[in-house]
Amino acid sequence: SSDVCSSDLDQVEEDTLDLKVTVVKIFQALLEGLRADLVRVKGIWDLTCIVGSQIDEWKTILWNDLKPTSMEEEAKLFQKSVRACDKSVRSWDVYIAVDKTVKNFLIAMPCVNDLKSPSMRDRHWKQLAAVTKVVIDVSDPTLSLADLLAANLQDFVDDVGEVVDCANKEDKMEQTLNKLKDTWAVVEFGFDQHSNTDVYLINLAEENFEMLEENQLIVQGMMASKFLMTFEEWVTGWQRKLSAVSDIFLQMQETQRKWAYLETLFIGSEEVKKELPESTQRFVGIDKTFKEQAGAIYKIKNAVQAVQDPNQQKVLDGLGAELELCEKDLADFLEGKRRMFPRFYFR
Repeated sequence: SSDVCSSDLDQVEEDTLDLKVTVVKIFQALLEGLRADLVRVKGIWDLTCIVGSQIDEWKTILWNDLKPTSMEEEAKLFQKSVRACDKSVRSWDVYIAVDKTVKNFLIAMPCVNDLKSPSMRDRHWKQLAAVTKVVIDVSDPTLSLADLLAANLQDFVDDVGEVVDCANKEDKMEQTLNKLKDTWAVVEFGFDQHSNTDVYLINLAEENFEMLEENQLIVQGMMASKFLMTFEEWVTGWQRKLSAVSDIFLQMQETQRKWAYLETLFIGSEEVKKELPESTQRFVGIDKTFKEQAGAIYKIKNAVQAVQDPNQQKVLDGLGAELELCEKDLADFLEGKRRMFPRFYFR
């Protein structure tokens, strides 16, 4: 009986010792787990503090001093640090919050960079305000990144892109229109003196005529653009001006060619004057009107300014019709002469 009791006590002591060892191991494991959790907690909170303080500092930067690209690059390093965190913390609220903060910042920065485009005008900022419901006044010297982020740009990436794209396309159109204005401010018609008289017949240098055709195509392209509305009046104005230059120049060339040919007959030939008195009288009116038109263009010289008279086309159309009548009468007269004196004419 004594031996049995001794054996039981030994077993109890052994079991107790095993239990103590087990408890110690459990506590050691718990401590190691707590220590690891503390390291992870400190790591994620340190990262949260660093990210938060840096973004808060960036928010104070004024609009004119913003450098979105460099800020975006730094934020990407933050994102890399967030992604490097232990997987066990990714369900924690603090991790979800800092991850969202960095992601939103990285989405917003390209938008801010786009909005820094020099093509942005007041009308474009108004378009943006209509979308975000937040007015951004870039003329305000106190405007900072915080004001831009308050518009939640990360929620309107596509809208910001459309506004900036519109601004860039309109800016390009405006530059083209200004170039047209500067170019045609100095383009002049050329002139050739007619037979030592005070009449000057117009011409247009080949390179200027080619430029005219090219610019007409450019304006035509702008007319078909979905960004036309802002500059519609300006574009349609250049469409009319360039069309007038082309139409008046081509019609004047045809008119002056016919006038120069008929002038030698209706003004220089006594026989024609005698045989075709009615046509001669008509040509006298043509001659007067043509010289007035040619003289007005010669006086102005600038290609665009010289064709702005709204009655010019109508007058030239009338001259063309009158010249055709004179040509027909002259052709009939010459045909009659051929019939009367066939041996003097060669076919």
